[in-house]
Amino acid sequence: MLLAIRDRVRGWVAYLVVGLLAVPFALFGLYNYLGDGTGDRVVATVEGEEITRGTLDERYRSRQAELRRMLGDQFDLTAIDGPQLRRQVLNELIDRELLLNYARDEQLQVSDADIARYIRQQEFFQADGEFSVERYRALLARNNLTPERYEAQVRQDLATQLVQGALEGTVFASDRELDRLLALQDQRREIAWTQLPATAFADEVPLDQASIENWFSENSEPFRQQARVRVEYVRLDAKALAADIDVSDEAVRALHEERMQTGADDGERSLRHILVQVAPDADDVEVEQAQQAIAAARTRIEEGEGFAEVAAEVSDDPGSARQGGDLGAVSRGDLVTPFADAAWDLAPGELSDPVRTEFGWHLIEVTEAPETAEVAFEEVADELRREIAEERARQRVFERGNELELVAFENPDSLEPAARAVGLEVRESDWIPRSGRESGIGSESAVLSAAFSEALLERRENSDLIELDEDAYVVLRVADHEPARIPDFAEVEDQVTEVYREERALELAEEAGRSFMEGRQPSEALEAAAAVDGAEQHPPRWAGRDDAEIPRSVRQAAFRLYLAEGEPAVAGLASLGDGYAIVAVSGVEDGDPDAVDAAEREQLRNSLNRVDGDVAIDALIHELRQRSSVRVYEERL
Repeated sequence: MLLAIRDRVRGWVAYLVVGLLAVPFALFGLYNYLGDGTGDRVVATVEGEEITRGTLDERYRSRQAELRRMLGDQFDLTAIDGPQLRRQVLNELIDRELLLNYARDEQLQVSDADIARYIRQQEFFQADGEFSVERYRALLARNNLTPERYEAQVRQDLATQLVQGALEGTVFASDRELDRLLALQDQRREIAWTQLPATAFADEVPLDQASIENWFSENSEPFRQQARVRVEYVRLDAKALAADIDVSDEAVRALHEERMQTGADDGERSLRHILVQVAPDADDVEVEQAQQAIAAARTRIEEGEGFAEVAAEVSDDPGSARQGGDLGAVSRGDLVTPFADAAWDLAPGELSDPVRTEFGWHLIEVTEAPETAEVAFEEVADELRREIAEERARQRVFERGNELELVAFENPDSLEPAARAVGLEVRESDWIPRSGRESGIGSESAVLSAAFSEALLERRENSDLIELDEDAYVVLRVADHEPARIPDFAEVEDQVTEVYREERALELAEEAGRSFMEGRQPSEALEAAAAVDGAEQHPPRWAGRDDAEIPRSVRQAAFRLYLAEGEPAVAGLASLGDGYAIVAVSGVEDGDPDAVDAAEREQLRNSLNRVDGDVAIDALIHELRQRSSVRVYEERL
């Protein structure tokens, strides 16, 4: 409740926040606003709670952006842009609704202090490492988020985390499980292997053109050339604008004086409070009664009762009341104005007079406050000048962004009017493949999603305003497009021939490995394979599962083999990517659980508990799906 951030705004949890804010103007864009209304279509219901197409699209785009950040250069939009990922995202939204219903049934509540703590920690709401009210408000405004919706999302998502935390706390790995796992985890095996490179068999591959063409006709998909586009775009960049903004010395001095006057306003104070809640529609009598109740609480504290005891008994803020009224360390910008003004007027240990806010009547006590030291103007002038320029640039970008999007929408056949309206030029990109480029505008997932959308590809319209990175936006249109296609054999004959040779040589290496093992003891198979030109023989050595000196696939094959009691050795085959290896195991030693210290055992137990906790969550969701009314409208996905 207190964490209204002056305007009672709230946010999503974890990557859900990033996802929501990573799609700028997702709810505000003119195209969406004036579109066909598909965003309001219900794609699924969970116990009557609706999941709309707009929510699904929003999370789908967010997941694509998230995967792009995680995978970096390995990101391939064509591999994840489809119904499978869309269905996965929808299932996550359904699971979330099921967990929310469960949290409500079990009365798992999230306090306002929890919400406050979460919001302050989000980097995208920070400037120079500190929570920024201006940035906070700007991000919400750009996404057309209301305080009520934002608060509800944070509370709901933290509630699902409470459910998961509660389930994870119910599982506990036994000592017997730990001992067995440690014996297997620390097991060592005596491993020998002979490597058969595929290159040793390359000259044996017949290269008649008819066979290669036939193979290409059956395996042409990997040679498909991606769809690609060239785009025209207008880019708004706050960083570029900031460099051209002149800031007067008077403005810098005024900001410095303001900072000095506010003292520790930008720092944190540790606070505790007591709230007597007043409903928004309360009449004068109810307001007076609440004021008398808070005054009575103040009298009790002045007469010697502990603040924490009175807070636990009187306060209507359930989150902080259980903590003796403690709100922890908060910044001034985290609080509604009347509360913040009163708190920053208090010295540590001083009790406030009753304070009226939109939530009711409060008593406030500062438990800890940092001392402030005056900083000379010359020391911070450059930093303040840059800060003012950046803030003015952000404001200009926001204002011009609205105009850019509006003019681009009103003139869908060209970007020239929009560019003139904001005093910028229309730029043109190089060819951008469907999977994107390593740098430049073609590396932005939101740009790729827009550029290959139906509206831009087929109708050749201008896009909505798209966020590229912090305080940078773009509107674009497709200038040229080449669809994906499978090339003629003649275009890729050399490439196809090389791939054909490599694959057939690999098959011959596998066949040779199996033939060497057939009818031979493991040691004999290793010796026979060593005679192949280019083969590498590796003598027996003891190794664990994580021995980096042995190729991973060889280790995996060795630890899959079963060596029966009394059997001298056992052999198998391992794929090395560029060849095969005959692998032999001639000894097995289990790990000693007693050799593991208590700290490592506890770490392993925690890992097992997390795995078991995930299983418990999956089981709960499965049960909830069985007993809940869940409906998916396939035709609307």
